[in-house]
Amino acid sequence: MEFKQILFNLRTNKDMTQEELSSALGITKQALSHYERGTRYPKPETLFAIADFFNVDIDYLTGRSSLTSRLLNSEEIEMIDAFRSASEDTKNAACAVLGITRKKESSTLSDKIG
Repeated sequence: MEFKQILFNLRTNKDMTQEELSSALGITKQALSHYERGTRYPKPETLFAIADFFNVDIDYLTGRSSLTSRLLNSEEIEMIDAFRSASEDTKNAACAVLGITRKKESSTLSDKIG
């Protein structure tokens, strides 16, 4: 899929108008319209802003990857760090609340190294 279609899909999936998205990105509505029609391509800094806004990586945004690789935000990183440092009981409780079945690993990487 091409950038123009990916951008259009991301915007419409968020139920945003071109005016709303262009305002959020700090660009003109006309520029956004050009991007979505494929008559212009954004500068790198605008591409980064679009990727950050939609929380996708540049490869997905530009059509180099068909996977929607979402990046982690700071809250998600904090949650992962907290989970990793939690006790087994806390990890089990968190997974139970979220409806996740934990898989038992025979050993961790640190056990294998050290």
